[in-house]
Amino acid sequence: MMTAIFTIQSLFSMPLVIAQEAVPTREDYSALIREVDFTIGDAELHIDQKYWGDLGSDTDVLKVLMEQIEAFWQKDNITPGVEHSSQALVAIRQLSQASGQENNSEARQAVQRLKQHLAAIKDLGQDHQTVTIRSNLPFYA
Repeated sequence: MMTAIFTIQSLFSMPLVIAQEAVPTREDYSALIREVDFTIGDAELHIDQKYWGDLGSDTDVLKVLMEQIEAFWQKDNITPGVEHSSQALVAIRQLSQASGQENNSEARQAVQRLKQHLAAIKDLGQDHQTVTIRSNLPFYA
């Protein structure tokens, strides 16, 4: 019975992961951003509660999600998106190190850097969506 409960629980706590060979679509990208937001929220709670092992799990999830976001920007060769994604991955590595060292202040600083890069990524995503919509509109003379 307990095995079934743990199996079901693990199915519902799995992060959104796009197949490694697939480049995320616009719809995937939106879902990835939402998942990153939720995971950052979890990370902040785990820092507050000093649940360092759980924070380490959060950083594992964030790394996978951010790599997929980076792939989204790479497919269209959008340099600012790639750069912010890359810097977000640096912040995630710093957060992971802070978790391993149980360093509260470093963990909080890493989360703030991650949130700054995520905000820039979100802004780029909105701009990218607007350009995509405009480019798909029919031309009427």
